[in-house]
Amino acid sequence: MLPLLLTALLGGTALAQEPVPSPEEIGQIQVSLTPEAGRRQLFPEAHAFFRQQRAISAEVGAALGRALGRDLGMDSLEVYLACDLHNQVLGYAVVAEEIGKYRPITFMVGVTPRFTVREVAVMVYRESRGGEVRRSRFLSQYRGKGLRDPLLLNRDIVNISGATLSVRALNVGVRKALLLLEALYGPQVPAPQADKAR
Repeated sequence: MLPLLLTALLGGTALAQEPVPSPEEIGQIQVSLTPEAGRRQLFPEAHAFFRQQRAISAEVGAALGRALGRDLGMDSLEVYLACDLHNQVLGYAVVAEEIGKYRPITFMVGVTPRFTVREVAVMVYRESRGGEVRRSRFLSQYRGKGLRDPLLLNRDIVNISGATLSVRALNVGVRKALLLLEALYGPQVPAPQADKAR
């Protein structure tokens, strides 16, 4: 009681302590894909990938934050343009990271030039439960989804028992990737003028 009273008198705020997760809850880090392997998995027919670092203006960031219902938390986005032999854009690949229950889930979202999901691949999973979200059977639910799709549990994305927070994290990350790519690339696709990735 005294520490709380002193904190209040000194003008500070007392912070509630969150329980520290046990090693069993945190689990072991499960690396499934490197970024290069992820891009190849999402766009196996691509001849080359071109890296672009796109700035996110404060205006765009605020608008996207409102659309997501939370702060965007970034001022730029690293995008890989998947291109064919003639440098025609086949789609975009971005790495997303969202918190599951305790730890971030790192995944890659492949998006078509029409701004629909082509594929999603989990790169690193760090939780002890919910690893079923890495399976292609689950991830295939995102194929063809766009911004008109709500990406909500048990509405258009079937939940996995015991993995609800991981599914929600993927839903948010996929929606965020779609919003960002459509905002940054719009209806016309720029010519790929950036560092070539392998």
